[in-house]
Amino acid sequence: MKNAYQFLLLAMVSAFLFGCKSFEMPRVFEKGTRETPRYGKDAIHYQCENFQSFGLKLSKDGEDAWVMLPDHEVGLVRDAKDKQLYHYGTMDLRLNGDQTTLDDSDHLHLKNCKPQQDS
Repeated sequence: MKNAYQFLLLAMVSAFLFGCKSFEMPRVFEKGTRETPRYGKDAIHYQCENFQSFGLKLSKDGEDAWVMLPDHEVGLVRDAKDKQLYHYGTMDLRLNGDQTTLDDSDHLHLKNCKPQQDS
């Protein structure tokens, strides 16, 4: 009786696996694919030192910037005198090509942030 149950179980599993034409083992480490950033396609994804990153969306006129962090978003306003500096409260964003920085007093210090190119 025990052998009949084992045979039946084996037959059901085999039928299931062979019956599915689209069965495919998941590819965990597939090369050549790129995850779409959670910031959306309109945002610029910055990769910084120490594997830190953030997303950035600028308004059409460039006067406002939205910084997207893993747990929240912050709206920043362009400085009246320095057009590369955006700030709100203690948070400062300085756009400077591959040397962009995002600093929030003693909580957040992102340096050498580079905009990632779309592939």
